Amino acid sequence: MPRLRSPSLSSPSRSPSPSRSGGSVTPTRSPSLPPQTQASASSSTKRPRDDADTFDAGTSKRPRRAAATGEKPPTSAELYKQQKEVGLQDTHSARTGDMSSLRTTQDTPEDRLNLLAHVGSQAKDKKGLFYEGPVERRGLGPQQVLTSVPDRDKGEHTNVFRTMTGGEPSSTKYQQGLGTADKGTSYEILHGMGHGEGGKKTQSAQNLASASHGANTAMIPADKAIAGNPNMLVDTHFNVRPGTHRAESVVQTFYDKDRPKEPIFQQHLDGDMPKVTTSQYKQLQKDAEFLKDHDRLAAAVGLLNLKDGGKG
Repeated sequence: MPRLRSPSLSSPSRSPSPSRSGGSVTPTRSPSLPPQTQASASSSTKRPRDDADTFDAGTSKRPRRAAATGEKPPTSAELYKQQKEVGLQDTHSARTGDMSSLRTTQDTPEDRLNLLAHVGSQAKDKKGLFYEGPVERRGLGPQQVLTSVPDRDKGEHTNVFRTMTGGEPSSTKYQQGLGTADKGTSYEILHGMGHGEGGKKTQSAQNLASASHGANTAMIPADKAIAGNPNMLVDTHFNVRPGTHRAESVVQTFYDKDRPKEPIFQQHLDGDMPKVTTSQYKQLQKDAEFLKDHDRLAAAVGLLNLKDGGKG
């Protein structure tokens, strides 16, 4: 896991200029309800919810609940159908919800100038996508996306990273210690292949590296789009500065399992990418939207296979 298409931070980025409106509104006080109305309003809030608003836990077929109650656990096909209908929990965060609100920063009129300044700084310092030194490729290689994965140990990747660095669990402090951290930039422990795509095997040193909060955020839309689709192969890797765990860049690549030589999606991300703005994140989601249509992708690959006799 095209993305932020900025001048050189990544392959795609078209951030629309935010529109703002000024002015203020003076709130008005609502008149007090008559005693009779207050009583009826109070009593109405205590009425039972309609059946459509209730949640019957006993009918929710989940692996853990099935094991505890003696029910037959759901099949992979059932889990896959559920995941396509409601979406998977985000693979980069323990919290569910709208990643745009959780991980992005508000748009400002200075966004384009800030991005230009960052690109200029990276070019001057020969960092990120401008790094000219030797790099070590780190990743798991092509891995098929799993239909479902068990809940992860939220601290496992931190423990693995601590072992990698000789005791430092903080990605930001690690980069500061190397002298490679951009001022004011926070760094995170990135998974090349997300845990939600590959499960336990993704918590290995070969799949982890240190890169910025922005780079991690930029990976999410595409990762979420393919989660649970067993037709996808993930071959995301880090270009790591030798002798360190710092990713100068991230190359996020997806293939169809029947066409392993033809990337369906690829983007190059700056390892020091600034925090992603709301508009940039929406563009990333738009760029990855086609990956959500599993049936159409499968049909397209089927046509290509027929055309060339199944040779990917």
